[in-house]
Amino acid sequence: MTLSNFDWTDKTSVKWFILLPTGHEGPYSLEQLIILRDKKKISNEIKIWAEGLTDGVALKHALNARNVVDDESELPPIPEDEIPPIPITEEETPPEVIAETKIEDPKKPFIFPVWGFVSVILLMMFFFTFGSIVKNHEKFEVRRLPRMAISLHERIMRENSFDGWNKKIFFKEYLPDDHSHIWLVTSSFHKCSVEATFSSIKDKLLAVKDERILFKTEGKLSGHIVEFHKFEFLNGNKIVPGLYEMDVKATDCEWDGFVAKAMNKFTSPDEDYLGRQKVVLFSKGASEFNIILDRLIKKKMENEIKEQSQNEIFWQDLQQKLETLNAIALNIESHFLDFLNDGAGEFNKNLKPMVDKYTRQFGSFLTSFVVDNENYFKNLNPEAKGASKKRNYELMVRMSTKRIGLESMKFIEEFQHKKKPTEKDIASYSERVKKSFSAIKNDLNEKIIQVSEDRSK
Repeated sequence: MTLSNFDWTDKTSVKWFILLPTGHEGPYSLEQLIILRDKKKISNEIKIWAEGLTDGVALKHALNARNVVDDESELPPIPEDEIPPIPITEEETPPEVIAETKIEDPKKPFIFPVWGFVSVILLMMFFFTFGSIVKNHEKFEVRRLPRMAISLHERIMRENSFDGWNKKIFFKEYLPDDHSHIWLVTSSFHKCSVEATFSSIKDKLLAVKDERILFKTEGKLSGHIVEFHKFEFLNGNKIVPGLYEMDVKATDCEWDGFVAKAMNKFTSPDEDYLGRQKVVLFSKGASEFNIILDRLIKKKMENEIKEQSQNEIFWQDLQQKLETLNAIALNIESHFLDFLNDGAGEFNKNLKPMVDKYTRQFGSFLTSFVVDNENYFKNLNPEAKGASKKRNYELMVRMSTKRIGLESMKFIEEFQHKKKPTEKDIASYSERVKKSFSAIKNDLNEKIIQVSEDRSK
C-alpha cells in the first residue's frame, strides 16, 4: 500500500514510527512529528512508517499527502512532556538534521562561558587593581605636621623607608629647633596609644652644668608617627638637648588601614608593646650631637684641669695666708716684749719709737692684708667647684687678721695711757701679751690644720 491509497485516520491518532538503523521508535501522531521537526530534532527527510504501508516514506511526503503543512496553525497545543526523547546519533541522522542541530546546540552552553569569561576578567581586574594599590602603599610616607620644618620632614623621609608589612615597632626620634615637640617615627604599619618616659643619662647633656632631666608624655601612633607636645616634668623644667633613655609602652595596637590588614592576612598584631632604647633629643640629630658633645667634654676636661689647678692654688694661698698671719702675730708679740723688757725706766722714752715702728711694719701690713684678701675672694669664680665653701675661708682670714690688729692696738692704747708704770706693771703687761698672742697663734695653727684636712677631701 502506498500513500495514494493509504487508509488515513484522524491526524492525532498515534500510529507512526520513525525508522532507524537500529530499529524503529514510536508510535507518534503526525502532530507530534511536526513538533519534533520544528524543534530540529528530526528533519523533513526522515523515514516514517505506519501499519499498512509497504515501505517507509519521507516525513515531508506524508505531510503533503495529508495536507498537514498547510494546517499547522490549526493544530491544538499538545504538552511537550508527552513527546518521548529520541536517541538519534550523528550516524543515524540525515545531513540536514546534523546541520540544523549544530546551529542550535551552541546556544545553550554559550551563556556559561560568557559569564565565566566575564568573571575571570573581573577577577583579573580586581587582582590587578589591588596589586596596584598594594604597590602604591609599599612605601614610607609621613605627613608634615604643624611646627615641623620642611627640612626636618625631608630628613624623616630620607632616613626611613618601607621595610615590610609585618615589621615590628621601633622608633626614631626627631625634634624641632625649639625642642617643644618630640616626634617618634616607625616604619611599621601600626596604630596604637603610646606612653613614654624620658630620663637623661649622666654627663650626656649639652650643658656646662650637669643635671638630671626626667619627664613623661603620651600620644597616638598613626601614619607611622606619634607626636608628643605635652610634658610632665618630674626633674628639671625643660628638655635639655642630650642623650636620654626612653621607656615606651604602646597599647591597643592594630594594623593601620585595610591594605595593611590584608597584607598581614587579617591577623592581629601584638596588642601591647614595651621597649627601652637610647634616644638623642636634639634637633640637629645624633651625628651633630656627638660632635658637640665631644667638644663639650673636652671643654669640661680643660675647665676641670684649670679648676683643679686653681683649686690647688687656692689651698696653697689660703695656707700661706694663715702661716703669714701666724708669723705676723709672733713678730708683733716679740716687738711688744722687746719694748717691755727695757724696763720701767725706758718705758716712756721708747713708747713712741715702738708705736711708730709697729705702724710702719705691722699696722699698714695688716690693713693691706685684709683688703687684698677681700679682693681675692671677690674675684673667685662663683661657678667654681665649692665656691660657696671657699668664701667661708675668706671670713676666717679676715677675722684672724682683725683679731691680731685689735689685740695689738689694745695694748698700744693701754701703754699710752700708763704714764709711769712700775716694774710690776711691766711684768703684768708681758704676761698678758704672751697669753693673748699665744691664744692667737694656737687658733691660727688649728686653722692651718683644718685647711690641710679640707684640702685633702
